[in-house]
Amino acid sequence: MVRVSGSGKELKRICWLIVAGLLSACSPAPEFTNGQGQPVTLTQFAGKPLLINYFAPWCAPCLRELPLLEALAQEGSLTIVAIHYDPAIPAELASLASRYRVTLPLLIANDTASLPFPRPTGLPTSYLLDAKGKLQQTIVGELDAQQIATLKEQAAAFR
Repeated sequence: MVRVSGSGKELKRICWLIVAGLLSACSPAPEFTNGQGQPVTLTQFAGKPLLINYFAPWCAPCLRELPLLEALAQEGSLTIVAIHYDPAIPAELASLASRYRVTLPLLIANDTASLPFPRPTGLPTSYLLDAKGKLQQTIVGELDAQQIATLKEQAAAFR
């Protein structure tokens, strides 16, 4: 019979802490933060086509297309998230959502975000991902009604 001394109990506790740390490391790291300060990952949107739109509040075309994106999101044929291009804090996102009456998720990309597309060099830029999260299309520039109609058709084909 083996007796566990006080130091043995401490070693056992340390081993369990290591195991717990390793298990928690297996879950995906959050890639974004939302307007409420909550962590968000792209995997939360898996299973439906996803349009990821990069925007900035100083970008006039970005602000003009927000109502189109909001309307498209309300239709439900496509999940849409908008990523703030510049560093920001959650309170700024909440303020933007209120000011422009936006209910679609506004997100801040974390420094460690590993995304299936490059960071855009111009704004606005939108990335269309299929239901499996694979990049299907990159759209640089302001979205118009014709592009929105095409996005709806593509989203239907990805289901």
